[in-house]
Amino acid sequence: MPRFTRIATLLLALAGLVAGLVAATASSPKSFATAAKPTTDWSFYMSTTDTSTAYNLGCNQGKSDAGVSPHRNSEVVIDFGGEDDNSGDTRLINGVYAKVSDIEAAAVQFADGYWVCTGSDSTSVMQLGVGTSNSWVGSYQPSYSSGQSWANIVKSVQNTVNANGWESQVDVIGASDIEPGFSSYSAAYNWIQGYTSVDPAHYLDYGSADGCSTTSNNPHGGCNNSWIMDNVWWVSWGAAPALAIPEIYCSAQASQWTEIALDGVQYHGGSVWYDGPWDQYDLDYNTNTSNQAWSQFWGDLNNQSSTAQTPKYSAEIHWENGATNQSTQGC
Repeated sequence: MPRFTRIATLLLALAGLVAGLVAATASSPKSFATAAKPTTDWSFYMSTTDTSTAYNLGCNQGKSDAGVSPHRNSEVVIDFGGEDDNSGDTRLINGVYAKVSDIEAAAVQFADGYWVCTGSDSTSVMQLGVGTSNSWVGSYQPSYSSGQSWANIVKSVQNTVNANGWESQVDVIGASDIEPGFSSYSAAYNWIQGYTSVDPAHYLDYGSADGCSTTSNNPHGGCNNSWIMDNVWWVSWGAAPALAIPEIYCSAQASQWTEIALDGVQYHGGSVWYDGPWDQYDLDYNTNTSNQAWSQFWGDLNNQSSTAQTPKYSAEIHWENGATNQSTQGC
């Protein structure tokens, strides 16, 4: 089971908040000095399931983490595209067909690379998200069965990591780029219910709140594709295994996700506690840098006490093949 549970996430966020608010004045929230951004971890759109490529990417992260004293924790997603059918097979973002066995093998090699390349550092930890999305692939959209299949992929990778003794440094969870524009809410809901029925680990939502309000936390407020704000809250936090590291490609998205957190405060008994902001600057130079994403997101969240927090991570998505400024999605 994952190391960073909801309770741990909450405690880490509260600890970071205390550090970040030392310079605050009581009367003017906007005078807060923005908390220092964590090191930005690289996640990847995979265009291949080649195991050597995956190993090298994991090794790079291991070397990066091992270079920090006394240790550091990172959070990385490797995105294998949308599921092609109920089995868990996918189409990578470049359209290449990927079988379940190849996805599992690539994820295991990423974990192996991290383990080996942290070297003598046995204390740094990577939370590794094995990622898909709620996107339609051809005529297929996510389902209860495909959610179960993805959970079984995550479980298989976990089991291999544990069998090799890497679990002290590699924490495997699920992940999904969940966006209102990609599918109906019912499809996303069914996928999550299927995933939860297998219960291998948390999943990390690294998606968007397309079309949701930037100024209102009305739970019934409309978002894209007939979703409502409460739907976005549920897939990113309300569902039992859900964690969130949302897209903050522009300032409007920081406002949307702050309103989602306020929805949680006012209608569900507490704020959403985010793992961090997710940017795509390397894919689209017209969108936020990691510093801008952090500043906008932290500033909006900490503009009021009910959602104030300092996330543990900062994330940026890259093409696995090193291509730059070739975005598949704008702000």
